[in-house]
Amino acid sequence: MSRKKNVLMAAACIVLGMALAGPAAHAAEEILTAVRSTHQFYLDGEQIQLEAYLINGNNYVKLADVGQALDFNVYWDGAVRIESGAPYTGRAPEQPPALEQARQDIAALVNGVRQEYGLSELAIDQRLMAAAQELTGRKYTWHHNREECEAVAGAGYPFGFRSNLTVFTGAATPDIPQQAVENWVNSPGHLQAMLDPDADSLGVGVTVEQGVTYCCLLLGDPTTHNPYG
Repeated sequence: MSRKKNVLMAAACIVLGMALAGPAAHAAEEILTAVRSTHQFYLDGEQIQLEAYLINGNNYVKLADVGQALDFNVYWDGAVRIESGAPYTGRAPEQPPALEQARQDIAALVNGVRQEYGLSELAIDQRLMAAAQELTGRKYTWHHNREECEAVAGAGYPFGFRSNLTVFTGAATPDIPQQAVENWVNSPGHLQAMLDPDADSLGVGVTVEQGVTYCCLLLGDPTTHNPYG
């Protein structure tokens, strides 16, 4: 982290591009002019090249370029994601094949539970799969309703949904699906969500970090709406 703390910029102020909407929001009639910046940028005392534009006296640089220079990962996955402890690739981290299989196995087990109760199977929806995986990547240990709704809407799923979360430790990768579904079956509220008769699709997310497993199940319900969609 010392390398990142020692970043010295020649410009008086470096403002990331995401802040660009700020000044215009206060005065819609104001016309902003962007010109290529000629300022020099330094990292640990050595000059580096960054594409920057001067707007209202501030330098705007690409967040991806900063990530590449400082070697932390920045990527787009429905929203801007920053992984301060990961090297820069510009791409979302790939899931190990075993965890991808665990996601499919959880979906199959959930459908098995529904069949036991005489309910129809749910189709896998890739939008819900993406949203569920994004949510497990945030490593939530309790529900964050607005954030969950925004993640689902951001993934392109247009309806409401039910969500189940479970977090546990000590499970080998092959045992994750059974453990996750058992946790939900043994919880009345989670079981009720799994047995929603109006649900017609599902998505599953699984993230494992430092021995902790985070699982998310999203059940799409086209009869409801997303309040943050």
